[in-house]
Amino acid sequence: MSTRFLHIVGIISSLAIIGVCFIPWTFYNSIHETFTGYHVIRFTTGNYYGRAGIVITVFSSLILLLMFINKIWAKRINLFLSALLFAYTIRTYIIFTSALFEGEVEKKPGIYLIVFISAVMLISAAFPKVTMKNRD
Repeated sequence: MSTRFLHIVGIISSLAIIGVCFIPWTFYNSIHETFTGYHVIRFTTGNYYGRAGIVITVFSSLILLLMFINKIWAKRINLFLSALLFAYTIRTYIIFTSALFEGEVEKKPGIYLIVFISAVMLISAAFPKVTMKNRD
């Protein structure tokens, strides 16, 4: 696979994951509410999952910005941030889909997409597009 292809895939996936934060992630039968990355309500028990979409948007925006900087330090920071984003989306998946009772949480496509797209972003950050200057 060409690094140019992975670079374009990384750019597209950085923008796509921001859009996925707006589509439904989970539906909770106990409160009859659908959660997205930005629409999360507090449970009556006091549990509040937070707005994971904000963190995902900040990380993916920084990753997108660093993809256009052709310095080795930017590529290393990009790889680190992509790994953090992947770990955060795994954490978000676990928190949003865990339930005490079977059938309480209905998983929607968005919760799967954030994990998949962040994995694609990590792969594209692992193989950055670097142009070397001729030193002759």
